[in-house]
Amino acid sequence: MEESVFVAVSMGDGLLVRAPDAFVASALPVLAELLDLLEDGVVPRERKKRFWRAPTAELLMRQMFPDASGSSAEANAFWERHRDVLTDPEPAWRVRKRCAEPTPWLLGFDEVDDWLITFAQLRGLHLTWTRATTISATAYSGVQQALVTALEPRAATGWPAG
Repeated sequence: MEESVFVAVSMGDGLLVRAPDAFVASALPVLAELLDLLEDGVVPRERKKRFWRAPTAELLMRQMFPDASGSSAEANAFWERHRDVLTDPEPAWRVRKRCAEPTPWLLGFDEVDDWLITFAQLRGLHLTWTRATTISATAYSGVQQALVTALEPRAATGWPAG
């Protein structure tokens, strides 16, 4: 019987990850949409039909990373300084490549960073849509939580290190 959830456990120099086929099947198209946005500025089809006026790719990417700056000038400066890192498609490409392989996957620690970054991007992309997509965003948060918990089990319990 196949696991019904994304599972990650610590294994030597990385994490052993098992993902159900349904997870992989649903991840591949949204990874493709994310890559289209990051590389070519193509706003996802679902985003275009929800509103009278579709946001530009630049505006959509900025909405994916809400700021907590004290002023719009600070927010603009932050975006200019960090835009290239926040919109780098390379981590998403590496995750997409891995998803094309059968599970389980043994992810090295560098690759875990790619997964954390990519699922943060996906989460941000889905949170800019409607409440109906909040379920997807929550699932992406669950992937991040599984990875972080496998990296640092004490993070899951809330107990202090010691």
